Amino acid sequence: MAKRDSDLRVEEIVGASVHDSDGRVVGRIEELRAEREGEHWVVTAYDIGPAALFERLAVRHLGVTWSGRPAGYRARWDQIDLTDSQAPRLTCAVSELERLRR
Repeated sequence: MAKRDSDLRVEEIVGASVHDSDGRVVGRIEELRAEREGEHWVVTAYDIGPAALFERLAVRHLGVTWSGRPAGYRARWDQIDLTDSQAPRLTCAVSELERLRR
């Protein structure tokens, strides 16, 4: 299957630092959420930050605790600009992102 302009490989995105409109790092993309649409998978959200990493590694399910509360966010597909997959940018304010709970 040929790659379309809108197609990106997961390994191109996971681990990339997401920046806000002021250039500050919000966190790294740790996980993608996707739904199947016909023959294709479509990304619906991106999990960002240390809390997303803990979620991906299922650490919270092991009863592991950490001091403080690591930041983590879930961004809808339209809240991140992936024009440059190595330097994703938010298309909204950080306050508009869903906070991840531990």
